[in-house]
Amino acid sequence: MRDTETTTLAPGITRVETVIDGKLHGYHVLDGANGPILVDPGVVDAPTTVYEPVLEANGWSLADVSLAVLTHADADHHGGNAQLREHAPSVTLAAHEADAHLMESVDAIMDERYGMFEDDHGISYDDDTRDWLDGMMGAGERIDVRLRGGEQLALADRELDVLHTPGHTRGHLALYDSTHDVVIGGDAVFGRGVFTVDGDYIQPPPYYRHPEYEDTIGLFRALDPETLSLTHYEIFEGRGVEAFLDESLAFASEMDALALDLVESGGPLTLREAIDAVVERRGSYGLDVDLAYPLSGHLDSHVDRGTLARTTKDGLVAWREA
Repeated sequence: MRDTETTTLAPGITRVETVIDGKLHGYHVLDGANGPILVDPGVVDAPTTVYEPVLEANGWSLADVSLAVLTHADADHHGGNAQLREHAPSVTLAAHEADAHLMESVDAIMDERYGMFEDDHGISYDDDTRDWLDGMMGAGERIDVRLRGGEQLALADRELDVLHTPGHTRGHLALYDSTHDVVIGGDAVFGRGVFTVDGDYIQPPPYYRHPEYEDTIGLFRALDPETLSLTHYEIFEGRGVEAFLDESLAFASEMDALALDLVESGGPLTLREAIDAVVERRGSYGLDVDLAYPLSGHLDSHVDRGTLARTTKDGLVAWREA
């Protein structure tokens, strides 16, 4: 079993915290209309090592889990799908239609998500990182229900709104409890990056769809929740929510301007050259290869706006002034 700590965010919404590889993971259990609901089964063994003790303390078992809502396709969020279904064969797995196929196949997510920069940019994770990602996932499992956002999720005494919050992935989802003013956001927004529990940089904000990421921040700002519970951060409350969203938007705005400046001052520029230039100017973000996500998003967004154009350089995709 993993060490866990539980917090009640609102009636029927429990946050379950654990530390995995030095990083905070805050998962969620909901009191559903037909039994417990998990929001992200977590890493490969999280159903038994994280969720099961919490469920049993409340008079449930894993077999009672009726539904799991997947916020998005990522190893530490959907990797436990297979173990959950093993213990709860009748469980319904629900995810956004844009991310569902990545959860159903380990090969697909390793190729299309974690290997998305290999062919066009010559950028890939090293073997140790790929093995670490692969090790967090069980076998791919069928996604039973494909969501789009706009649906409602029935709890024992009320409904939660399902929100489409893209940016980190195309099909990222969040849940909003308007009765108690709580947003469960998964990995929807990232501040200025992801840190260990000791405060060391792990990675830069790994969103790759812009301006969708800023739209998600704008949606959360419009909702103005009293409580925001994201997977890899402590719980934000009151003015702390606004401050974190402002910080997230500030990073995106800075990266957007920086991406344009890098090309204007040294283009045409490949993605690897852009990453190296950011690290030289700003310092390391830990897993610097993950700068490929926000940088590619902003560079392509500039192409869409007509401020930059795509070209090639040494056989790789590059960006130049339009």
